[in-house]
Amino acid sequence: MTNDEIERISQRVAKLVIENMPDMKIEIVDDEKDWKFTLDEETEESLLTTLANLLTSLDYNLKLEKYNKCAEIQVQIEKTEDKLKNYK
Repeated sequence: MTNDEIERISQRVAKLVIENMPDMKIEIVDDEKDWKFTLDEETEESLLTTLANLLTSLDYNLKLEKYNKCAEIQVQIEKTEDKLKNYK
């Protein structure tokens, strides 16, 4: 494997870690010697809370006529609603 290929792989791994950081929780084990990274499992309750926050944000931005922001929020609402369908 060339240095260029190794560099591209390391950049891809770093990008994936950074993209998933908001969904990760950090658990300290053995007095800060070992770190454990896991993805939070979303519960129905947390999804409903997220949906409520998004709907409130959508309403607020609609009143301010920030339509680009509303479009972004609408995408998040649809993703959250799709996840909630798994609980029905």
